[in-house]
Amino acid sequence: MPPKASTPPDPEARPPGRTVRITDVAAAAGVSAITVSRALNTPDRLTKATLRRVLSAVDRLGYVPNLMAGALASRRSRMIVAIVPTIATPMYADALQAFTNAMSQAGYHVVLGLGGFDRREEEQLIITLLGRQPDGLLLVGSAQSAEAKKRLAEAGIPTVEIWGDASPRADLQVGFSHAGVGEAVADHLCDRGYRSFGIVSSDDIRAMERLDGFRRTVERRGGRLAVQRLMAPPSTIMEGRRSLAPLLRALPEGGAVFCSSDLLATGLLIEAGASGVAIPAELAICGFGDLEIGQAMKPALTTVSVDGAEMGQLAARCMTDRLAGNPIPRRIIVPVEIIQRETT
Repeated sequence: MPPKASTPPDPEARPPGRTVRITDVAAAAGVSAITVSRALNTPDRLTKATLRRVLSAVDRLGYVPNLMAGALASRRSRMIVAIVPTIATPMYADALQAFTNAMSQAGYHVVLGLGGFDRREEEQLIITLLGRQPDGLLLVGSAQSAEAKKRLAEAGIPTVEIWGDASPRADLQVGFSHAGVGEAVADHLCDRGYRSFGIVSSDDIRAMERLDGFRRTVERRGGRLAVQRLMAPPSTIMEGRRSLAPLLRALPEGGAVFCSSDLLATGLLIEAGASGVAIPAELAICGFGDLEIGQAMKPALTTVSVDGAEMGQLAARCMTDRLAGNPIPRRIIVPVEIIQRETT
């Protein structure tokens, strides 16, 4: 009995029992391994027909490039680390989205890390992620611990700080003066005739800078700071709701309250509506961040607007220019604006 004819192997099938290699893709596409590498890293150097053939083979075989090997060869990982304190608030969303989009267009992948509001936790995260050899780092504010700052300096990679301007040793900064924001809010409220004030705030570093500026200016203008409520970050609407009663007790004749976030201010507005407290007749409220929820409230929230999208785009431009070796300014100031609405 004649032996059964064997089925010839499919040259484009995934090799059984092992990871697909770049040489497998090259054989399936009928090109060299160098051409496959160019298709994945510098596609503009290939003709459209060759690029389509290689990418089609990559898709059929399920090839996953070894990024660590590529990074060792090119000394570029194409990875940028972005460390933010929290994603429990939408405060940083616009800046991160704009930064991620711009870096993606430049061929980089952004990896997000949550540093929290604890120095030790942030320090360990920075050390861990630096071990992955990123090409650059984005920080909200500056690194809090001396050890983290030391490791960043030793890493020798571009580091962009956003949402602040108080770090004289920063590599690159895109932000604004938080103390200046507090001063501007105090002047705005004093100019509108308010003389008694309250503060509702998280006790993170940047919020405290705003409140210090606010407090100094209230004192300079002859106003009175009657009450200050501080809470652990992140800020929440419920914390804002819980703050209304003590504010009213401390400000029985009315006044104005500066909140470190629109979430806290929105909580005050919701509780005021539920309690029958007239805003701003019995209590004026100013927030920070110009979040959509504050705009949608009735009455609409007076607040401080920061262009987060512009901040993210500028940070990405600083990062890509530094990576390309182009000269760039070390500090860029993003303008902020007080949006006068119905709560003051």
